[in-house]
Amino acid sequence: MSDKEFPVIPCGVALIREGHRFLIAQRKEGDSFGSLWEFPGGKKNPEETFEECVAREVKEEVDLEVTVHEKLMDIRRPYHERTIWLNFYLCSPVSGQPKPVECQKVLWADVHELAGYVFPPANERVIEKLKALFG
Repeated sequence: MSDKEFPVIPCGVALIREGHRFLIAQRKEGDSFGSLWEFPGGKKNPEETFEECVAREVKEEVDLEVTVHEKLMDIRRPYHERTIWLNFYLCSPVSGQPKPVECQKVLWADVHELAGYVFPPANERVIEKLKALFG
């Protein structure tokens, strides 16, 4: 079955940067990919833009206000009878201190340390691109 036959789930993902560091969050244990690390983000609502989705998801997950800048890349990944369409946006923090609201932990990781955290497989390409651009 090709990925065109699967429903596509559009998601906005925030690459929140301070210098050479990026904000990452550890997923809750019971979630899919539980306890793995991720960049904050989630499913886009039909009435919102990807940029609005990214800002909303960051506020919901880690209680941080961000400015959403340009789209860095997108990745489509088949997963359990659906295709997850991840749209990665570079962001900068505006106000607040990140805290775990809908995740176990949050932390700032140096771009060179990102590969040392276990992320879901779809994140490998974006981590490589971040290292190339900001390392």
